[in-house]
Amino acid sequence: MTKLNRQLNFHLITSKTFWYGAPLVISEIIKRNHYISCFDEKNIPENETLLDCDVFMDMSTITDESFYISLEKTLSKKTSRGKKVPLMIDPPEAILNSVDKRKTHDIFPDLVPKSYNLNGKNNLNAINKFFSDKYVVVKPAVGWWAKCVERITPKQALIKYEKSKDVIIQKYIPFEEGVGRIVTINYNDDFEIACSYLRKPKSWRTGVDIKYKCIKQPIDDNLYSFAKQISQRCGLYLNGIDYIYSNGKYILIEINAVPAMKEPYDEFKIDIPNKLINHIERNIIVE
Repeated sequence: MTKLNRQLNFHLITSKTFWYGAPLVISEIIKRNHYISCFDEKNIPENETLLDCDVFMDMSTITDESFYISLEKTLSKKTSRGKKVPLMIDPPEAILNSVDKRKTHDIFPDLVPKSYNLNGKNNLNAINKFFSDKYVVVKPAVGWWAKCVERITPKQALIKYEKSKDVIIQKYIPFEEGVGRIVTINYNDDFEIACSYLRKPKSWRTGVDIKYKCIKQPIDDNLYSFAKQISQRCGLYLNGIDYIYSNGKYILIEINAVPAMKEPYDEFKIDIPNKLINHIERNIIVE
């Protein structure tokens, strides 16, 4: 394989929330003698400065749509003028699509459980579509780590969410073993699965407030195709895919633009930052 013969300039946005995985990435970049500038998400420079680099990495908790729309416009202007643009990890539109679960569902209507967006006017009609189900899952349209996600009866949902907005109601499908997590790296036709494992909780779900056990998950042809399809369709360079297996098929729960990197390392000694920077270096060469 051709080796990179120059030093790269990385720009990274991060936050306290993701300061578990960010040091691993920073360490890997420095170890390879590349340059890196880190910006706190609360103190970001102008777009032109932010994008004046070889590789842009977003490991932040920013959910402000206007920030990513502005970033996308700056990228487009630079491209149209023939100026150099960085390799984006991740592209602004892909990040927006992962942060807002409504957009995720629009991209993957064939892979996610049946879902409806509650807008304050359609609530009764949408919730009643699950009237014969024992449970439904209700979650905010924008959120992290399964915060504020709950499983309740359709009757309870009718009472609690009769007038709510920016909420998703979803068919509840119990998993058979646990919630799967696949971390993928994808750019153009260069697709790689960095790791695959199951999170096995003593609960109906996983999340920041739930304890679980991690078990390595083998990757068969079906799981590989499932992960590749999702990664290429959503446009994320680095993607944490959460899924369940039920009734003989894989079902997408969500995609994540800032997947956990410390957990696979702690559990299985899988070095995702090393795999990621290898992937970046070979695609910089191609460009």
